[in-house]
Amino acid sequence: MQQRNKLKELSISMLIGLLCLLVFAALSYNAISAYLFGQSTYGEIVEYTVARDRPSYYTASDRTPERHEILVEYAVNDQPYWILVNSHAYSAMGMLNTGEKMLVSYAKEYPEHGYVMSYMLFSVSASILAPFILLIFLVVTPQWLYHLRKSAR
Repeated sequence: MQQRNKLKELSISMLIGLLCLLVFAALSYNAISAYLFGQSTYGEIVEYTVARDRPSYYTASDRTPERHEILVEYAVNDQPYWILVNSHAYSAMGMLNTGEKMLVSYAKEYPEHGYVMSYMLFSVSASILAPFILLIFLVVTPQWLYHLRKSAR
């Protein structure tokens, strides 16, 4: 009975991991499909800005929120395109600097819709989910397989 409960708990953890994986894939679907099935080129960070604004929903805090953005320029068939990307403060930490090259992927039919391929620039939600997905599958999967085999005997 205890073995069955352990297997049930691990199965629930595996389902949570699969759900996190599906959410991660949904959040980055366009970028992943452009990378796998589209074209890629290198773009250059041409500008770094920090926008300080105070949206109306911030009322309890006196701190003015900052939005760190980088402008990435890339060219397709000698036609320049630009992408304004939220850099999640990585640029403020010195991890992204003006003049650096970054991989940009885009659909062949729509080169103006490019996606910067960098782990630092995926959405905040995807960045938060990735460690949990990794942890669940590295820790839970071996235990789940062990208890599954043990319960099959």
